[in-house]
Amino acid sequence: MDIGLPEVMLFVGGLLSIFIVHLYRKDKDAGSYKGLLILGVIVGVVMIALAGTNYSKWPFFDSILIILAGFALVIRPFRDTDLAIIIAAVVMVVTYVFLGTLTGDLAVLGETYPRIIVSIIAGAFAFMVLNFVEKLAMLIGKILNLWPVLLILGLICLVEGILIVAGGKTVYDYIQEYTKVIAMLI
Repeated sequence: MDIGLPEVMLFVGGLLSIFIVHLYRKDKDAGSYKGLLILGVIVGVVMIALAGTNYSKWPFFDSILIILAGFALVIRPFRDTDLAIIIAAVVMVVTYVFLGTLTGDLAVLGETYPRIIVSIIAGAFAFMVLNFVEKLAMLIGKILNLWPVLLILGLICLVEGILIVAGGKTVYDYIQEYTKVIAMLI
């Protein structure tokens, strides 16, 4: 029995998702739930990083499943955090400092009012783009973190990991066979 990295990540991500759902339903204010969320963020980041760098070596379905589970684990504690305004403020400050270093024909942008205006525009643009991306990620995160969806995702990860370790067909193989049978019946 050869156990590889994808199987371990699917198994750990699945178990973690199921435990998070269990503790959320039991008592979402408990320290054990919050500790599991922190562990989920760490495991989720590792899952996404490893699946993102090794996706060509692993089955496509497993890579997608690992990335989805990792994203669900990472985004859960940050569902109500507005990161776009923080990053936009950093962009404004960096732009303001950078404009002060301009020389030659562009030195006019480094003067007081143009420098402030360009910095505000850069920050507003960064906020607009990041807010859109953040809201889109939060929407996907909210869908993936509905406890029934997270539970199903965790169970699929767990079953997929077990099936791969057992050496049999994977969940994706069963789905493919099922769709072929349905297509023949139609």
